Amino acid sequence: MLRLLKAVALSMWAMPLAAQELTDAVGNALLHVIAHEAGHAVLREFDLPILGPEEDIAEDFATAFIYLTLPDRAEAIIEARAAQHLADGDTPGPFSEYRPDVQRAGRMVCLLYGFDPERFSDLAARNGMSDDARQACADFAPELLRSWRRTLAPLWIDETARVTEVGLTVDPDLQALAADNAEWGRVVLDMLARIDWHSRITLVLAQCDGSAGWRRNGREIFLCSGYIDQMTAQLAP
Repeated sequence: MLRLLKAVALSMWAMPLAAQELTDAVGNALLHVIAHEAGHAVLREFDLPILGPEEDIAEDFATAFIYLTLPDRAEAIIEARAAQHLADGDTPGPFSEYRPDVQRAGRMVCLLYGFDPERFSDLAARNGMSDDARQACADFAPELLRSWRRTLAPLWIDETARVTEVGLTVDPDLQALAADNAEWGRVVLDMLARIDWHSRITLVLAQCDGSAGWRRNGREIFLCSGYIDQMTAQLAP
């Protein structure tokens, strides 16, 4: 059910400007990116315990959150984001808060398969998962999903509630991008609106060379145009 969002937010995704449509792969990968940043927001806004590397927790949250909120698209989203991680191929140093990209890609595929091995058996096959890997993923992934389901249970917003705590800000130079990806924008805002936030959370589509992040001071999830350009190149057909 598409929730009611503030008209000002939706209007920014409906301006008749030049076409700049995201490919399905890029749009899907970006959904996981935003879910990852929403993970940081959930941890910080609701003072959840951080019992491990926060980047790992946010990454696992993103996969579980996508599975719970966008179940019909979960497989395509995870494969697109995994492919983008592999295209990045970063190998952080020994003291980095990030895992190597090949592990990040494998972890999300492992989790999604483990959430429902029968449904995602083809995903496992396409990604070369061995029988031992399938067994391991099927053992631990349901426990992680169950933990997130229990943690999120009191944070879900009522299905009938009118949501006003999720908004959107778009840099002037990116109005065309927002306009020509209106449906993607609505999916993003609806996904974020599943959480009953304490106060307004804003998605910021920004003209910048960075990637994406969560700014607690402003309660903003930002997505840089440079990151979209990078993904577009990496996930080109």
